[in-house]
Amino acid sequence: SSSSSSSNNKNKFQFSIDRGGTFTDVHCILPNGKEIVRKLLSEDPDNYKDAPTEGIRRILAEYDTDTGGGGGRARTYQRNEKVYTGNISSIR
Repeated sequence: SSSSSSSNNKNKFQFSIDRGGTFTDVHCILPNGKEIVRKLLSEDPDNYKDAPTEGIRRILAEYDTDTGGGGGRARTYQRNEKVYTGNISSIR
C-alpha cells in the first residue's frame, strides 16, 4: 500500500541535488526528518570525481548509522567506494 511505502521512506535518506556551474548543492532529509544542505564545488578533480556522489557520500558518512549490518554503528564511506544504498529512498 502507498501508506506503508510512505512510512518506509521516512526512515530513509531523501536527496535532492542541484548541480550548477560553480557549486553543487546536496539537500537531504535525514531519517529523523531533519533537513541539511551541503555545498561542494561542482568540479574538484583533486578531491573527488563527481560532486553529487561526493555530497551523498559525505552525508551518509556523517549520519548513516544503519548500513544493513545492524548494531547502529556508523559506517566509514571511503572516496571512490560504492555507498550502501539500502537506506536511501530517493535521489533526484
